[in-house]
Amino acid sequence: MPGRKYTLEERLEVVMHYLASDEGYRLNSARFNVPRTQVRIWVEAYDAYGEEGLRPRDKSVSIDPEIRIEAVKVVLSGQMSRTKAAKKFNVAGASPVAKWIKVFNEQGEEGLRSLKVGTKSVSYMAEHPELIEASEERSKEQQIHELGRKVKRLELRILYLQKLKALVR
Repeated sequence: MPGRKYTLEERLEVVMHYLASDEGYRLNSARFNVPRTQVRIWVEAYDAYGEEGLRPRDKSVSIDPEIRIEAVKVVLSGQMSRTKAAKKFNVAGASPVAKWIKVFNEQGEEGLRSLKVGTKSVSYMAEHPELIEASEERSKEQQIHELGRKVKRLELRILYLQKLKALVR
């Protein structure tokens, strides 16, 4: 059921049933026709923030840029997963964290600070051509790096085939 919205009451019912019963995520998922991972996320949110953690979030509410930066750095350093970072920083799931990581990789901390809710980063970049140039430069460097890895792989393949041919003789 991708994209289905659940009311606070539905979320609470699922979580309360999970906590009150011996059924695991899978059985609760089947009972309430909710994805298993969603049940787990709701239970974790309830454990961490109580009923407040289950409230649907207003899309127009922006997360503080410093929290975005901290969440991205924690994930990129390998200290925690996107899902755990979302839980720790009270973000509505791993998707926003993934988006922040993408923006951070393309534009750095300044990109996260200037990220506007509900707008595409392209429109912001259109207003700032210097960011487009910097992004293209990073893109070129990334392409060069990827091509270098591809060449190395092909060289190793050729070497392997030559050795195989020598063994067959």
